[in-house]
Amino acid sequence: MGVAGLWEVLRPAGQTQSLTHLSVTQGFEANAGSRRGFRIGIDASIWFFHAAYGKEGENPELRTLFFRCSRLMSMPLLPLFVFDGPKRPSVKRGKRVSGNAHWLTTGMKNIIVAFGFEWRTAPGEAEAELAYLNRMGIIDAVLSDDVDNFLFGATMVIRNPSNTLSGNRAHPVKNADGRDDGNHVVTYRAADILSHDDICLSQGGCILIGLLSGGDYHQAGVQGCGKLIAAALARCGFGDQLLEAANSLTREELEKWLDTWRDEVREELRTNKSGLIGSKKPALAKKIPDDFPNVDILLSYTNPITSETEGKPTRDITWEQEPDIGKISSLCELYFEWGVKDVIIKRFRTVLWPSAVQRILRRGAMEKDEKKRRGLPMSPKKSKTTGKLAPGTPSKMITKYFSSMKLHSPTKDNRKDQEHSDTESEAEEDRLIVKIHSSRRHASTDGILEYRLEIAPAQLVRLAGGGVQGIRPPIEVDAAFDDTEGDDEDEDEDGGKQRGKGKGKKPPPDPKSHLRVWMPACMVQTVEPELVEAFEEIQRRKLEKKTKRSNKTDGKK
Repeated sequence: MGVAGLWEVLRPAGQTQSLTHLSVTQGFEANAGSRRGFRIGIDASIWFFHAAYGKEGENPELRTLFFRCSRLMSMPLLPLFVFDGPKRPSVKRGKRVSGNAHWLTTGMKNIIVAFGFEWRTAPGEAEAELAYLNRMGIIDAVLSDDVDNFLFGATMVIRNPSNTLSGNRAHPVKNADGRDDGNHVVTYRAADILSHDDICLSQGGCILIGLLSGGDYHQAGVQGCGKLIAAALARCGFGDQLLEAANSLTREELEKWLDTWRDEVREELRTNKSGLIGSKKPALAKKIPDDFPNVDILLSYTNPITSETEGKPTRDITWEQEPDIGKISSLCELYFEWGVKDVIIKRFRTVLWPSAVQRILRRGAMEKDEKKRRGLPMSPKKSKTTGKLAPGTPSKMITKYFSSMKLHSPTKDNRKDQEHSDTESEAEEDRLIVKIHSSRRHASTDGILEYRLEIAPAQLVRLAGGGVQGIRPPIEVDAAFDDTEGDDEDEDEDGGKQRGKGKGKKPPPDPKSHLRVWMPACMVQTVEPELVEAFEEIQRRKLEKKTKRSNKTDGKK
């Protein structure tokens, strides 16, 4: 979508990197504004377009959106979805645009809210609003496969990572091991596009290419002018001149100014005076119309309708919301044919629990940051039964932030016993993170240090079950409802699947049984330093034993 061929022009400036690495290093670790996450803006209309290809089961479009949100939740990303508003263009890509909201809007907003993400409706086009929010520093990047974000002035675009998209098939995104892991993206920054010796394009240059070679508002462009000639004219500075004039002149002044500007463009095509076009193009010079560019189309790029032009202050985005596990369960029950309690919890074990652990660690880090800011004690509480420190994320924090459901209402008579029970369970049983088993540096994350955590999901299971109302008849939990998005196979320490351990299908695990997940080490170190210290002590002892054995072997020789 957008200006055809412009991605190819910009490709040399793209940087391949793991989305996990990006979100961890520039989001969680950088910790700008104490958010512990990387803020991305998403054009909801593009997700609607992709969702239309969903064909499986009940509400396949919402199913696609659901699993995409689950994927975003698995990293310290802070998504903001922006929907097209009432003042969006009435015609785009040669087709009339309906003034009605997309039929998926309500369902998608329900999913966005349940996952704890943000959304807003733009006054006009979502992609123009996203570019404005990016320039203002309200979001760090735009996640999109539409190159028009740069025409509207975006400073950083993360191109949609799916290698199944037609625009990505010729140049699949792979990790350092040469694999398509689904986690690597190509990022483009406006500063890199401008400074790259083979590109040298500014926002004005991108706009000129869109006007000359064709874009969303006028697909034809100028007959005979392809992306390479258009890019060469942009490097001559004609795009920058156009943008400056559009931003500084009245419409009447702009139309008069364009007469001189057009003559200069034609002269460059006839003479190749700058030497950037490659050869003289007298025939093309004659094809530049006297009304080029259409002023309305030019102003659609240079002065699009946004919160800024409408004089509306940008609504404060706090990024404080967290996934509501009970609500997510409730939506699965409402929308999907597998929406019964047992199957929901079975799927969540692979699809949602690893993502939930990551979000819980982020919230734990934010709580620690706040305690540090207020000068409060940081040490974990001791167990009343053992007197030892009880590491692991406390259950009260999870209940507070990750569910709006009340799982029980103790009576006045048993409230005291219940409080004592809650204290004990928090210290002993209801800790989410049990221990660290191993560490790795994997190509899928560009080598960031990760810990493999043992997780006790019992509380997550209770929260999920609390959101199910029982509106669907029971179904059998069997292979017919296995996840295509995840599985319960064990992983080795490098993230590969373990094979050759028996034949046939294994029975589904107990929903409350422990599982293991990989998490960025920096998040674990911040929230659970005692667990990290215990793991490192074990590793030190193992190394000492190995060294002693090696020394004995060498001595015998």
